[in-house]
Amino acid sequence: MMELKQRYPSGCRPMHLSSRTTVRMLVVLAAAMVVGGCASSVDDPSAIGAAGEGYAEVDELHIVDCLLPGQVRKLGNKTYVTPRRPTRTTAKDCNIRGGEYVAYDRADYRSALKVWLQRAQEGDPEAQNYVGEIFEKGLGREPDYVSAAEWYRKAAEQGYARAQINLGFLYEQGLGVEEDIATALNWYRQASGLEQDELVYRSEYSEKIQKLRDELTTELSRAQDQVDALENQLQQLRQERNRLREELEASQQAEAEPAPDGEVEIGEIRVSGPEGERLAQELEQARERISTLEGLFAQVRDERESLETKLAQLPKQRSIAPQEPESEQLKLPDRAAATLDGIRFGRYYALIVGNQDYQYLEDLDSPINDARRVREILEDKYGFSTIFLPNANEGQILNALNDLYEQIGPEDNLLVYYAGHGSLSEQERRQRGYWLPINARQDRLVHWINNAVISDHLDRIRARSVLVLADSCYAGALASESSALLLPSTQSNLSAEDIRNGLNNRARIVISSGGVKPVLDRVDRKHSLFAGSLIDVLSRNEGVLRENMLFAHVAATVRRRSEDLSLPQTPEMRPIRAAGHSGGDFYFVPVEGENL
Repeated sequence: MMELKQRYPSGCRPMHLSSRTTVRMLVVLAAAMVVGGCASSVDDPSAIGAAGEGYAEVDELHIVDCLLPGQVRKLGNKTYVTPRRPTRTTAKDCNIRGGEYVAYDRADYRSALKVWLQRAQEGDPEAQNYVGEIFEKGLGREPDYVSAAEWYRKAAEQGYARAQINLGFLYEQGLGVEEDIATALNWYRQASGLEQDELVYRSEYSEKIQKLRDELTTELSRAQDQVDALENQLQQLRQERNRLREELEASQQAEAEPAPDGEVEIGEIRVSGPEGERLAQELEQARERISTLEGLFAQVRDERESLETKLAQLPKQRSIAPQEPESEQLKLPDRAAATLDGIRFGRYYALIVGNQDYQYLEDLDSPINDARRVREILEDKYGFSTIFLPNANEGQILNALNDLYEQIGPEDNLLVYYAGHGSLSEQERRQRGYWLPINARQDRLVHWINNAVISDHLDRIRARSVLVLADSCYAGALASESSALLLPSTQSNLSAEDIRNGLNNRARIVISSGGVKPVLDRVDRKHSLFAGSLIDVLSRNEGVLRENMLFAHVAATVRRRSEDLSLPQTPEMRPIRAAGHSGGDFYFVPVEGENL
């Protein structure tokens, strides 16, 4: 019988640890009670360079609101400093340029506004749009859609396309303004155009702060060991309690009347005979030990969380400390821009991630095979330059996205393909989706890649068109909302004018294998249901293919085949508005059809 597996580490099916992993964890826990990432290989080194860790620390790759220092300029004999300038960039780049920012996981409404508000009040449309996004996202508080709409309008009326898209969406959804589809369409049309030498200072990094950071890190590690040890002890005691309870229930006779002669009441337990009395006493003692350990566990867990908070609140380094030589940056081979019938489509690049062999989660069957076949088709049939990351950890994925910023220009196209585990977190104010690298652990978010982080990088990358093909559970959460008005029509015949209009605007779109629901891993010996359908459409296509046409064919095949398996799966296509989607399109152009 064919085995069906889902790309979700828990809930869909039980998670299993390998025996080697289990032994290693037990050894660590035993030591804690007494006392108190793998790099992936790459297929084409000449194309992608070294894909190991070491480019930058993961925390440095988050996109932050950075307030840069003013520039020192001279006018005649006078020297002056220009006002400070806000920008959105990586924490590492902000450090290098001497900027000020709040750590990604500590940023909130007030810290983000501090960076952008003054510039927005001065009339800068980009800053006005960012202030609107701050109010819309909430950042630690409830969203303020009314204020968001006001700031979006200020920027939109200056012709800022991203603000026009954002304001149109608020009108479409009736958020902060009265729902008005006509007005929403009007703003979308305006956005799509259908109607119309730096000097910075650096500060020295304090040795005292570094020492405190090291001490807190050591204490945090010790507290985590204690939490793990106590959790293990609690589990063992609960198992012992359950065993005693079962033995006692088998030996005692429960009666509603007061205990007759020869019976003893211990706590709420009524027993008779020496054996029953012994079991009851042991059970009561086990309960008392569990209660004591639960109190200690809560105390140690609170201490760990307090240490994490203190560590996160330490000032960030604003200068570049001496570092070991870094691994070589991922390099994309240059190819000529695709041209067809006088239309310049630009260069095509792809980041392809296939996560299959997990360190702590259940392994999957097909992601690497899926990713390799997608890569072959993109390179051979469509002329893509690709980076391939099999079994990638958190640092490798974020470093690759960061490297793409340096290499991709404003007329280029980027496709991001991710196959692996995905998850949703219920621990925050809002439900959030995550990609799970191979070093991710269940129920610990420390190495999970938040969809918001992915979205921030896609926003920063200068590519004109970005398409994400995500084959994982809950992949649709990369776009927090759907909007039919922000996506092209389902027509299959494309005119030259249609194509040019689609290329005139920024595109950020995700096609997910199952929206915000679990999806199947392997349904045959080679590929997942989504990947098999995707590979079939891309292989058979012979003309210019727009993303909505790709989606229509793939979705129909996936729905039909999943219904045959009695496990419905429905792909979704959504605009990634948070990454700056402005109504553009992504096109696949077969190499055979190009006039280069």
